[in-house]
Amino acid sequence: MSYEDFIDALDELYISIEEVAEKLGLEVDEVKAWEESDDEIPDAAVELIKSERENRSADQIETEE
Repeated sequence: MSYEDFIDALDELYISIEEVAEKLGLEVDEVKAWEESDDEIPDAAVELIKSERENRSADQIETEE
């Protein structure tokens, strides 16, 4: 996942970079540094996004019932 896709996902999920840093045990500056890297964002961050999407999806299903 690219940094741009990561930021788009955060916006979609209403999650801040500060929240991501806290959940991953990182400093905010470390997360922001991913923008300058040519590498994809770390797997742990991708998994966090997937997990948040699944949780929100499950919450939405429960709400609809």
